[in-house]
Amino acid sequence: MKPSLCVALLLAALPLSAQEFIVPVPDVIPVEPAPVLPPPTREGGVTVEGIVAEIFNTTRPWQLVNPLAPAEYGNGEKTVSRNPDDPEKPKGFILFALEW
Repeated sequence: MKPSLCVALLLAALPLSAQEFIVPVPDVIPVEPAPVLPPPTREGGVTVEGIVAEIFNTTRPWQLVNPLAPAEYGNGEKTVSRNPDDPEKPKGFILFALEW
């Protein structure tokens, strides 16, 4: 091949390799922003739960460990943590919990 023919082919192919690619912009549908809701509030603010709270809230804390305690002191279900996958199986005791 003649050198002038090679140069002509290179010059002809040059614009093909230097093309710009412009990304098409999709049509955007305007969406109204979600309304801002105030955070939920609880009556009384922070609540303290658990075994430690029960010791300070009851007049007779020794009844918490008494197996023969009357039913008015409860059965301890509210201080037991349950496994969400198996609610029948206790997971542990709630010693101290804050809820707000």
